[in-house]
Amino acid sequence: MRQIPCADLHCDLLLYLAGGPPRTPFDPAARCSLPFLKQGGVVFQTLAVYTETAPGSVPQAEKQISIYKQHVQEFPEIRWMPAIENGSGVIEEGEKLESGLERLEKWHRELKNILYLSLTWNTENRLGGGNFSTVGLKRDGEIFLEKLAELGICIDFSHTSDALAHDILNYIDKKGLQLTPIASHSNFRTLCDMRRNLPDEIAKEIFKRGGVIGINFVRKFVGGEFLPQLRRHIEHGIALGGERQLCFGADFFCTTDSPSKDLEPYFVEGYDNSSCYQKVLRELELPEPFLEGLSLKNLFTFLSRE
Repeated sequence: MRQIPCADLHCDLLLYLAGGPPRTPFDPAARCSLPFLKQGGVVFQTLAVYTETAPGSVPQAEKQISIYKQHVQEFPEIRWMPAIENGSGVIEEGEKLESGLERLEKWHRELKNILYLSLTWNTENRLGGGNFSTVGLKRDGEIFLEKLAELGICIDFSHTSDALAHDILNYIDKKGLQLTPIASHSNFRTLCDMRRNLPDEIAKEIFKRGGVIGINFVRKFVGGEFLPQLRRHIEHGIALGGERQLCFGADFFCTTDSPSKDLEPYFVEGYDNSSCYQKVLRELELPEPFLEGLSLKNLFTFLSRE
């Protein structure tokens, strides 16, 4: 099979680089380094600005945004786009709401479009409940959703509690918001019963509302033998109505940086960095037109509509 150009909806290269010198975008430890991206045929990569919910989250996000600005200028051969993984990077717990909203608008303008934002990460914050929570949408989260709709930033469901996911959809409908839901790096809970994976009813709503879902390569979110199970997740997404709305959201990160040690070992050998996309596409043994959609066209079609 010829090399198929690829796009990926989520990686944590910025978090790796924020660890400071001597770290560089060329380091294998990042798992999504520039050489690995090139080997994998990646022509588009979303870079997540990730922070935990803790004091100092905004300065951490600001550091990654500064790195992003430099990174884009230095390596124009790949199309980059920023995203926010956890609203706590935009607003701290005790901060005035207006400050966070103004900061989000400023970053969106300076970065020339943030693709998506997740209100939470794994835990609860002032906006809502993350994956390990049963909390739903809070009032500050509602106001953030209105700001996202105003700015044209997608809302990411990859780190919502089930209650938060349902509340977001209900609030979108209640207010008539022009706000697209996506899941940047999630698989399907029906096939792998992890809270980080999507329930079928939420996945269907994402597809119904025009969003995309990025297939995740983390071992425990795939479940079972890697390639056969990854194919099952893809086929399940197709069965839910997402044939033209699935893409890659592999979630490659430096494993020594991860706070989620319960997920170790994080990746399957041979499929553990961004160089593996071409191998995955060959081994999935799916029709080439579908593979072209999965690897690039579905995401690019989505981006052209946003």
